[in-house]
Amino acid sequence: MTTPLSAQSFIRLLKAPTDPPNPESPLKIQIACAAWDDATIHIPNKHELIAEFILTRLLKDKSKTSDNPLLDARYWSLLRKVLDGSVGAGARGLKVWLGSLLNRTPLAPIIISILTLLRDLPVTEAKELLALVRSCFSVLWPLSVHKISVETLLECFGAVLDVSAELVDDEILGGICEAIVSSYREALGNAGNKKKLHATFLQTHLSSWIHAISSSSSLSPQLNKAVYAAGTETLFSLDALRASPSSESLFTALSSSPNSLSIINPAIPLLPRLFSTHTHFLRRYRTSLFPASQNKLQNRDNDMRMASMAFFALCLKLLAGNDLSWEARVGLVNIIEGERIYTSQGVGEVEVEAVREDAVQVLEEENAEEEVVRLALDVLAALARVDYDVIEPVVGRVIPRLILARPSPSIHKSANVLLNLLLDFHSKTRTLHAYSHALVDACTSLPSIRSLASPQEFYLRGRASAILAHTHLSSLAQALRTFLTPSQVKEAVQITQTLKNTYQNLSSLIKTSDMEDRPRKKRRKSEPALSSVSPAPTQAMREVDAHAHAFSLTLKFAALFLSNLPSSFVTAEVREAVLEAGAWAIDATRLLLCNRTSKISWADQMTGAALLRFAYHLPAWRCGREQADMQGLLEVAKTEEGAEGELVLEILRFLFAWSSRLETDVEVETVLNVALTYIEAQVENTGGLMVLYLIVDRWLDLVDAQGSRSSLDRLIKLIFSISPTSTRRMDVQGLQPKDVIWGVLHNAQFWEMGNIRASVLAYFTSSPNPLKGSTLDQLSSTYSFLLYVPPEYLTKQARVELVHRAMEGDITISSLLHATTGEKTAKGKRKRDEGRDLEDVRQTLMHIRVFLQRMGKLGYLNVSDHESARDYVKHLMNMEVSENAILKEATINLAEIYIVALLRASDKDPSASTACASIFCSLAQSGSLDEESVPQLCVFQLVERLRQDFSVSSLPDLIIASIKELHAALTSVSHPNVIDTLPASGTIQAWARHLSFGHWLGVAATSTSGYSQRIAAALLRNREKCKSSAEIFGLLFEELRCLPNVDRGMHLDLAVGVFVFCSEAGDIKSLDEVVSSGCKHLSVDDFSHLLDTVYEALESTRFPPAQCVRLVHLATVLLRDAPQGTLKVVQGVFSQCLNLFIGHAQFFAGPVDLKLACLEFVARQCSDRPAALRPVDPGPIHALLSKILCGSPTHDSTTTPAVFHTSTTILNALIRLRRDLVVHILPHLGLVLRQLVSCIRSLRPQLAAKQSRIVTDTLPSWIAPSEPLGVPEARALARLFTSLTTKSVPRAHMQPNAEQKAESLSKPFAKHAAYVVTAYIDAVNDPLCVMRADLRRELEPGLFALCEMMGTHSRDAVMVSALDAGGKSVMKALWKEYEKQRYIGKG
Repeated sequence: MTTPLSAQSFIRLLKAPTDPPNPESPLKIQIACAAWDDATIHIPNKHELIAEFILTRLLKDKSKTSDNPLLDARYWSLLRKVLDGSVGAGARGLKVWLGSLLNRTPLAPIIISILTLLRDLPVTEAKELLALVRSCFSVLWPLSVHKISVETLLECFGAVLDVSAELVDDEILGGICEAIVSSYREALGNAGNKKKLHATFLQTHLSSWIHAISSSSSLSPQLNKAVYAAGTETLFSLDALRASPSSESLFTALSSSPNSLSIINPAIPLLPRLFSTHTHFLRRYRTSLFPASQNKLQNRDNDMRMASMAFFALCLKLLAGNDLSWEARVGLVNIIEGERIYTSQGVGEVEVEAVREDAVQVLEEENAEEEVVRLALDVLAALARVDYDVIEPVVGRVIPRLILARPSPSIHKSANVLLNLLLDFHSKTRTLHAYSHALVDACTSLPSIRSLASPQEFYLRGRASAILAHTHLSSLAQALRTFLTPSQVKEAVQITQTLKNTYQNLSSLIKTSDMEDRPRKKRRKSEPALSSVSPAPTQAMREVDAHAHAFSLTLKFAALFLSNLPSSFVTAEVREAVLEAGAWAIDATRLLLCNRTSKISWADQMTGAALLRFAYHLPAWRCGREQADMQGLLEVAKTEEGAEGELVLEILRFLFAWSSRLETDVEVETVLNVALTYIEAQVENTGGLMVLYLIVDRWLDLVDAQGSRSSLDRLIKLIFSISPTSTRRMDVQGLQPKDVIWGVLHNAQFWEMGNIRASVLAYFTSSPNPLKGSTLDQLSSTYSFLLYVPPEYLTKQARVELVHRAMEGDITISSLLHATTGEKTAKGKRKRDEGRDLEDVRQTLMHIRVFLQRMGKLGYLNVSDHESARDYVKHLMNMEVSENAILKEATINLAEIYIVALLRASDKDPSASTACASIFCSLAQSGSLDEESVPQLCVFQLVERLRQDFSVSSLPDLIIASIKELHAALTSVSHPNVIDTLPASGTIQAWARHLSFGHWLGVAATSTSGYSQRIAAALLRNREKCKSSAEIFGLLFEELRCLPNVDRGMHLDLAVGVFVFCSEAGDIKSLDEVVSSGCKHLSVDDFSHLLDTVYEALESTRFPPAQCVRLVHLATVLLRDAPQGTLKVVQGVFSQCLNLFIGHAQFFAGPVDLKLACLEFVARQCSDRPAALRPVDPGPIHALLSKILCGSPTHDSTTTPAVFHTSTTILNALIRLRRDLVVHILPHLGLVLRQLVSCIRSLRPQLAAKQSRIVTDTLPSWIAPSEPLGVPEARALARLFTSLTTKSVPRAHMQPNAEQKAESLSKPFAKHAAYVVTAYIDAVNDPLCVMRADLRRELEPGLFALCEMMGTHSRDAVMVSALDAGGKSVMKALWKEYEKQRYIGKG
């Protein structure tokens, strides 16, 4: 364009029918860009012309397949410039000209087209284009959205659903989508007729909407929620629900999606969410959908439930035939429970029963998947919560399946939930006898369940089932003892008779089976053996085994029932029947197992074990009636080959109980020998371990009292032969070998048994001394166990022997390690098994030294031989153990124990002085005082001990000279390298300890002027690169204490900087410890300077909240650990900080962490140093509390209850400890108490936005409206009210002759208590708030205390002047409860 462009020619070019307008001219977009960029061209309303051109071009060419302007960044870039650029003086406003332009050029088709085209673009290009589109969209959309019809907005919403799956991670696209969805929802809410929208949505957008809100979608949570709300508001609008309350058209559309056994309909996971939303919309529109006549107001609720259950039935129809949809079934039933849709009056019975039958059928399928079984149990549990009558008809079918279910943690968890519900229902209805009968009937019906699995496998499943687990059985036993009625207890007689009849039937079946097998056995005698493999069990044998399994489980539940009868309801008849049942079980066991000529079958063993278990749980063996000889049972346990471990366990348990009687024919020693023999033979099997556990857990006291010394020695050897870390495949009971040994080591009763303790000591002290072969393992086992032995139970002789052997073993093992290390250095490599052996040797050495350390701390080491002690300490210092932290710590502590003992003996025995000096000299001359080495760490730890317990003048000159030599040797290795600006933490600690060492010795420190200042400054410059802030902080305080000529002010300022800027969450505790120890040595001037620095930093208000929190915390620690003589300084700084907190909004209205830090600052001073409070302090304290508790229009996302608890702590401390100060500001106290009461309120559900805002504006910012305060806060507030009536003596600095009298604030606060009570009444009476019943119950003690202070006169005055009708009723109810509990002097 060589000639200037006129306005007319510019308009003609843009409106030309072709692009470019002329063959020689550029494209229209280039002409428009040039005209906009050229400021010298004057075209009236140029921005309007260009914007109209662009929007018209975008609208007309939106469907072009090539050169689409919607995808041309030049159009959007120019449009953004036009919308954002200056339009010059006198031009019309943006809303005026752009609004009229958008009326002529609709924006919605452009947005729909661009969203549709974005799916075909590469992700990078799409994101670049979106950045331009978003800036234009943010200006155009608000101006045009009000002119767009709701049908067009639905199309835009559909485009959002289509594109959201393609560019899910784009934040810009998310903003556009959120704006479109929000506009559609607003237009939908204002639309008159929504039937057409509903139909269009179902036909066109349903599948994409389901995909967008599914769990596989990557939409942001906020957008996902908005998209779901927009879809459900369309599907469940009032017009749609009027046409079909159950939304049948929705399921007609959903059923078109594929749904088979292997392919799940994508809508199925969303059904619970849709069901819940549908129910909520029914409730919202219930008055319009279900109009009720005057005489039938309850019909509305029934109609609403029927509509919901119809929706539920349609969900089930969609779920039918799909095994992958059980999780949706669980969710649907949970919605029925949560929304209380189901009633037992006929609404939804058919649908619920269908779900129940499907769940039971899954349990009855043998090959059902584990996850499906778990979900089926969850469905039954949810149905039980809905109404127990729903599952009551199928309980008899469910319980057998729970017994035979495959063991699985997930199935156990779901089964326990269901069993707890069953047990809870029968406990509440006092029908536990019916539940017990159901359990027995379920066991009896087990043989009728046909399965390919063997009875033995079913038996193992039953033992591992949830119904026979300890959790369920213990709960059932507790319920039986608590909730059985006297008439139900009498049914015990019937149970015993039922057991006898069942056993007779089982005996007849066994005899019949033997008769069928006998001819076959005779025939085999004359025939050669065909095979060595045992023949497969016949059908008759399988039937016998199944009945034996059922009978054993029946006996288990019967024993549980009979042994847990309430003793107060047991009559003589019932007691006699129970004793008779126990005696019958013993006789039946003897007849079944004793004097057998053939091998005992599996069925007989299980039956015998069950009978013995039944007899053991009943008191039959305790009674004095005559019984036959029990030697036969002992012979079975001793001689029967192939006996099941359970049978042997039950025989031995019963015989141990039998032998504990006063009159018995079986000796404890005999039973114990049989048990030990069995354990030794079955030591690798579960059976032996269970018998050993039985002895240790139940019969240890009997064995200790009546067992022989040899048997006890065998028992102890078996127990301590178990490794504490040994594991094996978990058995049914979950028993591991280590459970036995840990149970013994942690059992206090075990160590109190004299005979067993003697055997234990004999076992530990009888180990061989030479360290060859397996004896090293024995030494490791011995000292690892000795770490768990209470040292007080070791005799003097045993201690001497074990300590002597430990020291010898230490020296030998150390030599072995030294030789192995040298060999490794020579060879360069070592095999993996040798490395493992070397690690075991180190573990043994660690156990030995930890044992010696423990003996030394208790004073059991022999340090009288000074030469041996000297040699052993040198031995400890000459070995490097840096690879094991525990071994290193034990080595250092052990050396310290010996050296301290020698130092204490040095003033009386010159040989101790010589030995101690020799140790120090050898350390100084060894050259092994490197950083982090054992000698260096030992010396530094010894320095702290010397500072605490010894003075230089109390030690002999010989030791002082050797210590100075050691100090000189440490100087060369501990002296810091000034070039290293950020040294390691070990280097910093070493120099700090060296300074402390020299200060204690009185030796002048080597000049390192400004070393700590330089590394502190370097740390502040590179805070991310150094993790040693605590060490640098400690060095600053150590130099202040030890070095005379330092810049103390600079040191203290840097210390504050290190604490504030370089501390992390994990360093706070260590930094606090440094401050606590360092403040003790500060002078008054230094401490005052430190506090002034902290206060100036807080007062400057230029630090971010995170640093302010640390500054306030530092001030809290400094005031807590202030040195002596600084009371005035502390009082002044505390008052200044209070005034600062209430004068700057960031402290009381800023982040919650800063508020909490300020409250902790005040609480610590009020609780720990109440005497330091001055009369001017309570006023600012109450002002701070009032500002933090006042209402706020903004709130945090989560509630911080710690703010409430800290506030009550402050007031409690003031009331209890400084009543003399609080009595002058009681109106302030009353105001703060009213605010605390107001904080307990919570929003009433389903309030509108404006109503919610009315309440939330009165809540403080640290309370999230969705998370109100709970019971702990109400309890703390009640405790605060009660403390007003508690008498206490003020803790103040009083004259020695001043009289102190214990008084309370009851009388002074009586005039103000009424206002606190009215605050509670206003909270309860507020129609927009809820005060939960549990909170009111927790507040009652405190409210009663306030009522006692008020008196009737103040109550009447409040009733007349301050309360409305609702408030008066609340006051009357409160006063009535107060009168009930008030003590009136009677009784």
